Amino acid sequence: MRVNVSFTAIFYITKNVIVFICLLTTAFNIHAANSDVANQKTIIERIIKSKAELNVIEKDITTQNSQLSKKLNERQASIKALREQASGLQRLADERLLSLDKLQERIKQWSSQSQYQHQLLSSYAESSNLLATENQVEINVDIAELAYQHLLLKLSPQWQEQDVISANGNIDTLSVLRLGPIEIALDTDQAGPISREINNEARLVPGIYDDEAMQSLKSLKTTGSGEIIFDPTLGNANKLLKQDKGLLSHIEAGGVWALPILFFAALSFIVSFLKAVQLLRLPRIIPLLAEKVAALEIATHLSPNERQQQLSAYVALCQGAQNKLLQISIETPVSQQRDDYLVAYLLEYKHRIEKYLGVIATSAAIAPLLGLLGTVSGMISTFKMMKIFGTGDASTVSGGISEALITTELGLIVAIPSLILSALLSRKVKSYHAQLETLAIKLSKIEFDNREVGR
Repeated sequence: MRVNVSFTAIFYITKNVIVFICLLTTAFNIHAANSDVANQKTIIERIIKSKAELNVIEKDITTQNSQLSKKLNERQASIKALREQASGLQRLADERLLSLDKLQERIKQWSSQSQYQHQLLSSYAESSNLLATENQVEINVDIAELAYQHLLLKLSPQWQEQDVISANGNIDTLSVLRLGPIEIALDTDQAGPISREINNEARLVPGIYDDEAMQSLKSLKTTGSGEIIFDPTLGNANKLLKQDKGLLSHIEAGGVWALPILFFAALSFIVSFLKAVQLLRLPRIIPLLAEKVAALEIATHLSPNERQQQLSAYVALCQGAQNKLLQISIETPVSQQRDDYLVAYLLEYKHRIEKYLGVIATSAAIAPLLGLLGTVSGMISTFKMMKIFGTGDASTVSGGISEALITTELGLIVAIPSLILSALLSRKVKSYHAQLETLAIKLSKIEFDNREVGR
């Protein structure tokens, strides 16, 4: 019994020790876990606190930067103002240090300006009859009033009697009204604008005013109220009408190079007309002629005489090149010789209908080149005139250039229709020849029994 009790006691003691050890281990683990949680909370709290401190520091830095930038801008503005002030002071110092030569040069410039202004006033006073004393101009209120009245008289239109070259070439004294650059003449039976061309002579331009316009001018002269018809181009339209020459004058302005251009134009027109007539008179190609002849040759229900009669009718129906091709096919058996005869005749006929077509294309190519040659020659003459007389008169230079370009215009006028006609006629020739070639190829394969047809 003692032994058993001791063993049981040892068992219970060991068990309790093991349980105690387990409890200690569990308590230690729980304590370690609690310590880790506490450490994590502490770290998170520190991070949050550091972020808040960082935000405060960033705000302080931003505030300080804005303040520093504002101060920097103020300093830069003050530096700019000081620089401008320094440059002004430097200029002032330079002005004070000007040499005597510089001052004399300035005085001379001011004196020249004063003399120029005095000359302008003197010229105006002389033209306006306001010169009070010899070579002296008195600028006072009376003279200014006279000048004002003089300007009013110029601004107020007045009818004046003046010698004018009328439409019939006589010099008549007409009532003339001047409105700035416009002059209008009026008489009992004639009226119109005045044109000044040679020697500044007043010349009446006829045919502008009708009866209604003349009555309006007479009302304007008598009552001071009326309508005026005038040329807004100040005579340039009339000059343009005078320069509008006829066709022959326009061609003559092109010079000597216009003659060969006209020659090629006439040559191209004549050849085109003749070739067009020739091509329009070509016999019409009978459609399916080769098929009809081939069907006739293989027809078994026809006797030889009937076949011969119908074949003779086809031969009589054909005209021109078709007849010749059919004759060659009938008279020559199927062989290389027949093909050679057909090809030779096609080439001969093609050459015949294409003859002189190259003249039209050549004229179309040569005409613009001749026009360019005439333009170059005219420009050379114009530049020679510019070298001798200068470029003061732009109308002379532009007139020479316009005349030089007339040959180019004529060349293009000849070339464009010639190219069109050449293309149309060539297309007609190619189309007709292609139909003949097709017919010849089909006829070359047909075998004819009767060789005496059509002889």
